[in-house]
Amino acid sequence: MRELLYNAARHYKRGRALAERGDLRGAMAAYQEALRDLHAVKPQRLRDVLLAQVHLSRYQVARQLEPEHAASDLRLGYSYARTTKEPAVRELAEELWRAYQRERQTAGEVVVR
Repeated sequence: MRELLYNAARHYKRGRALAERGDLRGAMAAYQEALRDLHAVKPQRLRDVLLAQVHLSRYQVARQLEPEHAASDLRLGYSYARTTKEPAVRELAEELWRAYQRERQTAGEVVVR
């Protein structure tokens, strides 16, 4: 199980590096590999922190590539971040969630808090 967590962390880091270089499709593929490994591990704090980070990172990339699917990753990342109580991850999730809500309000959509 530990090996799967290490692999997932490597995929996550590779995804972030690819996203920073502008390879958004490569980043999404790396994040998908990370999710595959993470879902093979029993629930535990480190797994859930990584799941939050991967989903939040996927959201940020998906907003540019697949905007119609991005909100799903935001919801999942936000949910995992809230349950882990990891301050840095939770802060990022809250910030992204507030920005998402503001965007929806600006677009005239009904926002449920």
